Amino acid sequence: MDTALIILFCALMVSVSFAIGLWSKKKANTAQAYFGGTAMFGPLTVGLSSMAGVASAFALVGVPGLIYNTGNAMAFWMLGSSAFAASYIILGKKVRAMAEVAEISSLGDICDVRFNHNRIIKALMSIIICLGCVGYLAAQIAAGTALVANLINIPPIVAGIVIFGLLTVYTALSGEVGGLLSQAFQGAVMVVAGVVLTIAFFAVTGGFGNVLEAVAANPEVVGANGITKALGPDFLNAWGKLPGSTSLTWMLIPLLGCVGQPQVLTRMYAVKDPRDLPKTGLVTGITHAIVSFVCVVIAYGALYLVATGTIAPLASADDAIYAFSGYCGLWAQLLAYSAILAAALSSASMFLTSSSTLLSKDLPSALGIKIAPEKQISVSRVFMVILGIVAIVVSVFSSELVGILGTFGWGTLVSGTFPVFVVGLLWERCNEKGVMVGLAYSVIFNILPLVTSFTYPAPFSSLYGYFVTTAIAITLTVVVSLVMPRQELNAASKAVLDL
Repeated sequence: MDTALIILFCALMVSVSFAIGLWSKKKANTAQAYFGGTAMFGPLTVGLSSMAGVASAFALVGVPGLIYNTGNAMAFWMLGSSAFAASYIILGKKVRAMAEVAEISSLGDICDVRFNHNRIIKALMSIIICLGCVGYLAAQIAAGTALVANLINIPPIVAGIVIFGLLTVYTALSGEVGGLLSQAFQGAVMVVAGVVLTIAFFAVTGGFGNVLEAVAANPEVVGANGITKALGPDFLNAWGKLPGSTSLTWMLIPLLGCVGQPQVLTRMYAVKDPRDLPKTGLVTGITHAIVSFVCVVIAYGALYLVATGTIAPLASADDAIYAFSGYCGLWAQLLAYSAILAAALSSASMFLTSSSTLLSKDLPSALGIKIAPEKQISVSRVFMVILGIVAIVVSVFSSELVGILGTFGWGTLVSGTFPVFVVGLLWERCNEKGVMVGLAYSVIFNILPLVTSFTYPAPFSSLYGYFVTTAIAITLTVVVSLVMPRQELNAASKAVLDL
């Protein structure tokens, strides 16, 4: 009975998302609306959509699992909520202003305005962002497919076709308009689930003090299932079981990386009134804080239940959210499963539209292939369907590749967007040659670890590779821009950079 209700609840959420997508089709009547949803929405809609795009299934399943497995290290991740406000302070005004001085419907359009239609920069940026988007897309589909397949006990390929096939259809029909509105709904589901599960945590445990006492008092728990869980007083110290440098990286990557994520950048020019940008940043930051906080308390709740012997140690750390919500009762389970599916759907639709726009609009333009504006939407729909089918197949039949691509996604996007949008829109001296060198380095050294055993040598070997790649790409952009002659800004770029 409980399983049937969970399935019904998840089916209802998918149906509402599909209905929103179909209804939105009538609003996606121009290329600018279809590709960008430019200047069409208020701060609440855009804020929820942006949060849902960033807080993916990795957040709701992976983060509790990592905390359960390694202690407090991953708890630093939730500090990334403040990055949304920082993103709107740093770039919001300039990205939104681009839509006032030119017709903007994609990140490639901003690149054209800032760097004088430089085709090399646009091509490199399109390739690297598309790689990151496709990686994330496959990872989200894998998470959602596994959830549904386990609930209904059907083959993963069937679950993928049903759930993400519907997503591909409504996203292809309504473009970024339908994607943004359905993501706002899915983000609201995640926030409601976050509030309820947080209340459940305090009701079950009595608060963080009780969790710390229980974990510290039990160095090791051996379950009836034969699984042993190591705990003890150091498990929930400042760094957990990971080195301090790794824990700090988990804080810095979200804080810095959020500024360069397409989920954030593309939403900045979707805000209807530029004066609503501060409200949008506030909505995004607060809602993300609710969702990220529940990811932490779910892990603490699972640890408390294991430490007190209420449940057996988990066979898989990623089962933390299922174990905790299962103990809390049916309503917690309904909301937990719905939130995970909402997170997977929202991120998948975000990366589906972003990658198809890059492949059907920005990359052909960079390669000198001219597609008439009236045909661009049709071409994008074809790409979207192809990408959706390929991502479903890859996510189901190549779990190892999905794991690689999912890890690859975040760092790739950061290293590909920072030279163009962060450095390019904040620093007038940044020029085309500097960005070309920075992006070329980023493309090469993000792909190289995928096809070879390349790793950075000491002293950089203790940091994540994409963190080092991003730092070097930014450094090269700045150094080459300083060495090369200053370039005069076009009138539109100058007006934006002078803000």
